[in-house]
Amino acid sequence: MESITKLKDMTQFILQTNEIERDGSNGSEISIPIYDISSEEFLYFAENAIASETKEGIVNAVSNLKRALDCEMDMFFESINLKRIFDKRNLKFEKKTQFLANIGLFPIQTINKLNFMRNKLEHEYKTPEIYDLHTYYELVWSVVKILDLYLELLYTNGEINLELHIENNVYYLTMKHDIKECAFEFEIIDWTKGKEREHKKLNVSLKNQGDADDFIEAFNIYLLSIQYFDYGNLNLYKKKIKKLIETERV
Repeated sequence: MESITKLKDMTQFILQTNEIERDGSNGSEISIPIYDISSEEFLYFAENAIASETKEGIVNAVSNLKRALDCEMDMFFESINLKRIFDKRNLKFEKKTQFLANIGLFPIQTINKLNFMRNKLEHEYKTPEIYDLHTYYELVWSVVKILDLYLELLYTNGEINLELHIENNVYYLTMKHDIKECAFEFEIIDWTKGKEREHKKLNVSLKNQGDADDFIEAFNIYLLSIQYFDYGNLNLYKKKIKKLIETERV
């Protein structure tokens, strides 16, 4: 445990485990904002507009799909206390979607296609092809549903506790998502019988521009860990952790 000084050390430590028991969890302090018009309603407006099969309907569908996407992302980022940071730094649409890809919510190929479709429909002054419009609708619908599911996962797992077994040693790993401070806290305690309660603690917060890479890495680890906590597939968990490490080395 002495060698655990950064996130990569902790992930390597996790990969050494023979068994991980799920011990307990607590809910988060997430407060989901309620807007006068929701992303689902914008999707509904768009669906009705597409069904009209008129030029006006198609144009209205494009506008409402853009609103649905912006509304859903604002709701997600505001819920986890990141919207104020994006607004302060005046980060544009592409930066927001890139962040979603970076924390593992979507493949970068999906994000690139989404950004391409949005720019194409927004900046070309001609009626969109119906195929393009249906493709864009499906992409936006997928983003809305996936962000809702991940937000629910974060809402119910504000803190998780895992018991790690490495050969004859036992360790207690606590992971916490601190919404207020935009931070992730990781603490490992040596719980091996007859040994001193040695512990290591890592705190990763997003306060400055230089914190972004570590924060994104911590977010990835946390999301993978709460997924494991809910589903319990150790081989898949370790495979994803290993892939995360290898991807960051590239």
